[in-house]
Amino acid sequence: MDFAAHASSFGAAADLYDRIRPQYPVEALNWALPDKSDIVDLGAGTGILTRQLRAQGHRVIAVEPDDKMRQQIDGDARAGRATAIPVDDATQDAVTAGQAYHWFATDEAHTEIARVLKQNGCFVPIWNVRDESVPWVADLSAVFDGHRGREALDERFLPGDQFGPRFGGAELRKFSWSATHTADSLVELVQSRSFYLVSDEPNRRRLEQEVRELVKDHGERFELPYVTYVYRARKL
Repeated sequence: MDFAAHASSFGAAADLYDRIRPQYPVEALNWALPDKSDIVDLGAGTGILTRQLRAQGHRVIAVEPDDKMRQQIDGDARAGRATAIPVDDATQDAVTAGQAYHWFATDEAHTEIARVLKQNGCFVPIWNVRDESVPWVADLSAVFDGHRGREALDERFLPGDQFGPRFGGAELRKFSWSATHTADSLVELVQSRSFYLVSDEPNRRRLEQEVRELVKDHGERFELPYVTYVYRARKL
């Protein structure tokens, strides 16, 4: 897989991405983050997680390399990368990464994240993952994975020492919830994903058809179950 092409593909669909991608359970954010924190939201995309954190009273700097994605974010949004975070040393209580850590899971990024964190500050990568214990959701993932292939990093099974020697062992909590969809909105969700955005037109149409076929008997509205995986690792 061309990782760079996938990572840079979202800007062309920034409006759709911002509208259709799910938010994160409040309970997960409350568990991971101290009250009223200074936070860098790294790989912030269109600011879905950024907005949630600000609504909870946190002071958030959004860092995103894609200009079109970053334009969707109000307030303090800065051009930057996980290996070059435009924030001073030891100034942040937490660094979050919503649906983004797999794009920059490197020792160089871990060192840079640790640089901007205060002592005992937290790195908090978080993902909404489809609940594949539900049979039709497993079938949906098989459709997805048949088109893109699984990435090397599986967000469900990160080792506790994933984030390098400047961090303690990572804690993991899981939160179950669901999002309401129609067939049309589920297709839009697929259209916001990198493997769709880098596909040619015949593959896009085939993928849309497969998704519609999968949910044709689910009624007009149905629930897509998720498990949110949230990790918390403290800077030593």
